Amino acid sequence: METQSRIAYISTYPPRECGLATFTRDLARAVLMRGHVDRNVVVAIEDDANRNNNTSRTIDQHSRRSYVSAANFLNESDIDVVSLQHEFGIFGGEWGEYVLDFCRNIKGPLVTTFHTVLRNPPEKARQIVREICQISSAVVVTIESAAKILEKHFGVNVDKIVVIHHGASLPDRLRRDYAKRALGLRNHTVLATFGLISAGKGIEYAIKSLPYLVKERPDLLYLVIGETHPEVRKHEGEAYREKLTSLARRLGVDRNVLFVNRYLREEELSLYLQAVDVYVAPYLGKEQVSSGTLTLALGHGKAVIATPTIFAKEILREKRGLFCKFANARSIAECVNRILGHSKLRQELEGNAFKYGQEVGWARVADQYGDLFRSAMRVRGTLTETATVSEA
Repeated sequence: METQSRIAYISTYPPRECGLATFTRDLARAVLMRGHVDRNVVVAIEDDANRNNNTSRTIDQHSRRSYVSAANFLNESDIDVVSLQHEFGIFGGEWGEYVLDFCRNIKGPLVTTFHTVLRNPPEKARQIVREICQISSAVVVTIESAAKILEKHFGVNVDKIVVIHHGASLPDRLRRDYAKRALGLRNHTVLATFGLISAGKGIEYAIKSLPYLVKERPDLLYLVIGETHPEVRKHEGEAYREKLTSLARRLGVDRNVLFVNRYLREEELSLYLQAVDVYVAPYLGKEQVSSGTLTLALGHGKAVIATPTIFAKEILREKRGLFCKFANARSIAECVNRILGHSKLRQELEGNAFKYGQEVGWARVADQYGDLFRSAMRVRGTLTETATVSEA
């Protein structure tokens, strides 16, 4: 990108704990480190209970005035491009409609990344997505299937849609034995699922698969890595995690399940992933079109078992993983046995996953975003005008 370029990211952001916050931090850091921008500005979406001290400005998730104020702030700044990270649940109003107050008032090029794309959403959600796409200079999705949904179900011009992989932090080298020793897992065959825990992860079905596995593999240990999602904890407490621990005890596999109940730093998470023999993603949301956890597991060269979500069906092509049935413990167990019982298959899956990881490392993804931001600047110019819509 040309010198003195500046990008503003609109998203949740650490220390807020959610996958989108992590994605935006990693993207912004990678784009800057690759030399595509001179400076990043982050405008963090925050709820009433969480104020961000790591960003240039915040948007109060539930205040329409705050969205307009943020747009005016950027219009009066030296920002060249705005990168909007869109997820329905982080914005205020019905289906996150308050984000439109920001989009309608921003004056320069807007590049929107959609992390959820629904084939048959309620009409309100459809209208919001369509308007964001109309205002945006370009829209980004992480897989081709999501691009086709935007084109077919939302009428978005295909020339405006860009597919860029999710992005993953890659280890310098893969060291399974070292990682197992470091974590005290040397004598275990390790399965794992990681991420912020919620019912949509389908973890109970992985736990239910263990009785089919541990008779022949008593050393097997299933790691559930990550704390309960803050939004889930706010409304439901630890009910889901307690349900999982009770289930493991009832099935007699509590010694084969280890909950790592905390939000791991990037380096520690990488160490855990390197120790994993088989990664399990038994997610229940069939329409999922983006997953940082699954992308990161592949980036670490893991043999993966996943339910056939839209996202998984696309990125696990070319023998990068096996599919288990939705909400089916026996199917998960069959896949685990197939991988652990056939070394050639496991090596093939791991090799293909590692190759895919080289395509989705943050350096390559940052270069693609950098090119896109540069293109958006050429088309729309910079944010030099002041917004004319009032903040009322």
